[in-house]
Amino acid sequence: MKTGFGGAIVYVPDAVAAAAFYERAFGMERKFVSDSNAYCEMHGALPLGFVQEAFAQEGIGAFERNRREAKPAGIELCVVSEDVDAAFARAVQAGAAPVAEPHDKPWGQRVSYVRDLNGVLVEICSPWSVP
Repeated sequence: MKTGFGGAIVYVPDAVAAAAFYERAFGMERKFVSDSNAYCEMHGALPLGFVQEAFAQEGIGAFERNRREAKPAGIELCVVSEDVDAAFARAVQAGAAPVAEPHDKPWGQRVSYVRDLNGVLVEICSPWSVP
């Protein structure tokens, strides 16, 4: 059986607030909001979803919560932009916490890092291709 990566879901205190932040900070658009507002999904090549923590906890039990005042989890979300500097500035203006200013990598990619309103680490990078 063949499998593949299908998207990412982030557990947050407020799914609607997280989706609204990603709209302001990264220009994403909401694709779906559940009737209970416990789940929001963003448009994209692969889905990015937000689930309210209480709803997630019912299904999986306890987990480490994403919080701005805590260290970020050992994972990042990746936002691709043709203009990393402008995307970084937009995210910070929308309330993202800057982690690393835009800079060039030896392989030619431009990257920066912010933390979202819940403390999730987000890489903002230029497009790249894997050889």
